[in-house]
Amino acid sequence: MVFFCPGCWAETQESDVVCATCGFNLTNYARLPYEEKLILALNHPIRESCMMAIRLLGDLKSNRAVATFEAMLETEEDFYLVREIVWSLQKIGTARSREIIQRLRYHPSGLVRRVVEESDEL
Repeated sequence: MVFFCPGCWAETQESDVVCATCGFNLTNYARLPYEEKLILALNHPIRESCMMAIRLLGDLKSNRAVATFEAMLETEEDFYLVREIVWSLQKIGTARSREIIQRLRYHPSGLVRRVVEESDEL
């Protein structure tokens, strides 16, 4: 079986205590709260896994994920991930998440602007 570090997603060995690539403490991972594991999964190299983590964090109304979502929006070019983030920020519903969504009204992508407009209608 292949194992991956949840910190950097490099391949590791089942017996590793610390990731040789990034230094992530692998033994403590099992004790992390579910929400923290989902936040780590936002860096997962497989887009579908990342999208699932975004959705779940929205369903959990994770205020802790808002800053990470905001940082992702600074560089993310995948429309589908951006759309998931918008929907999750809307579910979270804090003043900060609404502010981030409102800033996306001026996004260079017309598709992103449309998602924001549609999210206002829900």
